[in-house]
Amino acid sequence: GLREASAGLARRFGATRLSLQAGWRESNAFSATNEKSTFSFDPDDDGYQNANLGLTLDHDWAEGHTVTLRGLTSRGRTEFDAGAGTADVNRQRLTSLALESRDRIDANWRSLLRLARGADHIRTDGAFPGYFDTDQDEATWQNDVAALGGQWVAGLEARREKVRSDTAFSKTRRRFLSAFGGYSARFGDHLVEASARHDDDSQFGGHATGKLGYGFKLTPQWRASASFGTAFKVPSFNDLYYPLSFGFSGNPDLKPERARSTELALRHDGEALQGGLVLFQSRVRDLIAVDPTFTTVNNVNTARIRGATLDAAWREGIWTARGEITRQDAEDADTGTRLVRRARVFGSASVGVALGDWRAGVEWVGSGARYGAASNVETSRMGGYGLVNLTSAWSVTPRWTLAARLNNAADKRYELVQGYNTPARNLFVSLAYSDL
Repeated sequence: GLREASAGLARRFGATRLSLQAGWRESNAFSATNEKSTFSFDPDDDGYQNANLGLTLDHDWAEGHTVTLRGLTSRGRTEFDAGAGTADVNRQRLTSLALESRDRIDANWRSLLRLARGADHIRTDGAFPGYFDTDQDEATWQNDVAALGGQWVAGLEARREKVRSDTAFSKTRRRFLSAFGGYSARFGDHLVEASARHDDDSQFGGHATGKLGYGFKLTPQWRASASFGTAFKVPSFNDLYYPLSFGFSGNPDLKPERARSTELALRHDGEALQGGLVLFQSRVRDLIAVDPTFTTVNNVNTARIRGATLDAAWREGIWTARGEITRQDAEDADTGTRLVRRARVFGSASVGVALGDWRAGVEWVGSGARYGAASNVETSRMGGYGLVNLTSAWSVTPRWTLAARLNNAADKRYELVQGYNTPARNLFVSLAYSDL
């Protein structure tokens, strides 16, 4: 029972450009949970509604100098399950406002200064009423400079986060100060890339990350490359302090994730055929993951993820085809157990045809088996699945397009998260107008 509509309008007034976008969506949906959801099953339908409005205003106040104002507001209502016999609803308001100045300092130097504020406010009614208000302020200054045969980037970033709730969080504010820089260039058949970043977190201290990459053009169509990088991620306020609900709560003792990743790739880019093979490996210390008992989140001492992705795309005349498959091992390096909700094999494939004003295609999306809350426990096993989707579009006129999409054409039953339902066979029909 989905209904949606959206519209956008753009106009130019001399050196000023204005664009507006608006959208609305409503759905009766289906029950979010099923009998496998021990804590929250309720067989009622869980619908949702959303309305949004966006604005962008650009003004060229001098040659090479542009100031931009961006704004977005969105209001949503989402029904969810928190046990039988209660009407549980999230009401969410998202807003963002940003002011940007893009300036060409000289022929080789571009500067970007951005001030932004975002807000995410949620009110919950039902079995566990409450509210969560998260606000974020951000300032960024980035410089892009062409020098020494390549492209340099350098900048500073400051961010402040604040949370308010009817739950007594032990910490409600934190701030981040960051500096970053990078360089990329091509010298004949050689491609190089390097970047570094330092983040100072008022809650978890300082962290340095970076990346090194090198590529070599074997022929005009073939390229080999290698890269190594580090990363870290701090726990969210919910990861740390989420209140006890349905037997689940946050963990204030969480540590940030830290990762090291290596990638080797071979790529072919021809006129009719493109494709490549990527080998990857990541080691993540203190991976933030749901506890096997589904009562909290914790840190996995060392997680190891390694595998390969093979992809290819082909175009000839009216026909196009593409496919991708990934084989990976994602496991706790200390115990050898698989990480939850991660399949060993997953991929997709599609074939399309274009005949004049008409286009059609068939898609396949598949995944191997995964485990739910408790890895390697057979009762939490989620079986593999393969979904077939059909698409079609007809350009009735140069401005009007009629399209249809049939998802899960075979009406396959499958799970992404144990205890939560996914859509059965569903058909979407749309009509679009564009005067661009």
